[in-house]
Amino acid sequence: MRMPGLGLSGAGSAGRRVAPPSGLGFPFADYPLAVRRRGGRFVTDFKPETHAAAALAGPEYFVDIATGNDGNPGTSWGAAVKSIFVATQLGNAGGVPFHVSVRAGVYSRANSFTNSGPMVIPTQPAAYRAVGGRVTCWAGGDLGWSGSPDATYGNCYAVARSNVTAVLDLAHANGFGEPAELVRVTDASACNATAGSWAQVGGTLYVHRADGVAPTNATTRVLLVVDAFVLDGTAKSAYLEGFDFQGGANGGVFVQGVATRSLVFVDCSARYAGGPSHLYDGFRVFDTTGLVAFVRCVAASNAKDGFNLHWGQGGTPSLYHLTIDCRAYGNGRYESQSNNGLTSHDGLTGIDVGGRYHDNFGANVVSNSASRLWCLGTEAHDSLGDGPRGGVVEPVDFNTQETTRFWLERTKTSGSARSLVAGDTSTIRLRQHRAETGQAQLADVGATIATY
Repeated sequence: MRMPGLGLSGAGSAGRRVAPPSGLGFPFADYPLAVRRRGGRFVTDFKPETHAAAALAGPEYFVDIATGNDGNPGTSWGAAVKSIFVATQLGNAGGVPFHVSVRAGVYSRANSFTNSGPMVIPTQPAAYRAVGGRVTCWAGGDLGWSGSPDATYGNCYAVARSNVTAVLDLAHANGFGEPAELVRVTDASACNATAGSWAQVGGTLYVHRADGVAPTNATTRVLLVVDAFVLDGTAKSAYLEGFDFQGGANGGVFVQGVATRSLVFVDCSARYAGGPSHLYDGFRVFDTTGLVAFVRCVAASNAKDGFNLHWGQGGTPSLYHLTIDCRAYGNGRYESQSNNGLTSHDGLTGIDVGGRYHDNFGANVVSNSASRLWCLGTEAHDSLGDGPRGGVVEPVDFNTQETTRFWLERTKTSGSARSLVAGDTSTIRLRQHRAETGQAQLADVGATIATY
């Protein structure tokens, strides 16, 4: 599956091979990767499926939200289960790597990975692939909407529901062409006075759609303070292709726990993750030893960052990240500050090929500690800074902090006050970087911005 408008990072096609910069420290011997320049862009020979070979060679289970039954064995489309978590349970019980084919459709938390509760963790290497289109997994369930306005607040429609984190308008789009988010207000009175808003009052949710019509499950989606997709330290290698995650209290895709594994996400998205009291990211990955790869993935409109990677074990980090033709935009909701499209921490090493990071409420691409990032053909533009969120980060496209090192090759910036900021004693090295006329650069005393 391929997202429209995003280039395919294909197999070793013609083009000049690009050598990695000295000092990057990416373990190419363990994770072979060749990058070539072809025309005006970069392509790679990265084959995501090779990192899920054991799972894809194992037993296959089938999920169909429309025709499946969770009492079925899940061994064919004719005997498909209805819920993704049931397929995971079947695969775990088999005791060997497995893969799951999921028929395109919309899966609420009752039928997705979480079983209306905690994530059902795949304890064997597992691969999940959407079939026949995209699979949407959202952190909530259908509600019993009334067709009549509330008796007291006549512009609102009330429904029994607590623990709400976001309300989406499925009938109208935001500036990115995705479901618009209603604004949270303090109480029912404010909701009544504010078109396009919602309020949580005890166990009652009040909704005042911008178009004034009665909400239905077809037009209004309520996300909850629950998880969408989570892996812990018991999870093995995982491969996902073609999944759209909406919501997720701790991140749209949240990986935690110390484990050695490969994590590969292809044509996946994470949107609307986190909330006012839990400011978390779209893709949030901690402490995995191994490769974490994102291919043509999108992280948008999350409470904090788009792609966020951390290492908390001390010593020399052994998490390596790769992003190919990914996008992150519109991240930083509520009062969150320093919200980034792509960010890595704690001395991690990564490569970004052809990324597009823009309209985030903070620096679009930023790393700290002794992290290292090689960007090829990456574009960052129109950072909003976090001033609108009460912070002091000015609009900047690429930002290094502490002793981080960036290598920016044929990258491009525009629309932000600053193209590059090298803080502390960090280093940004440039090779044919293009900045929009009028964009400033800033290097702290002891920091470096220079060519290589």
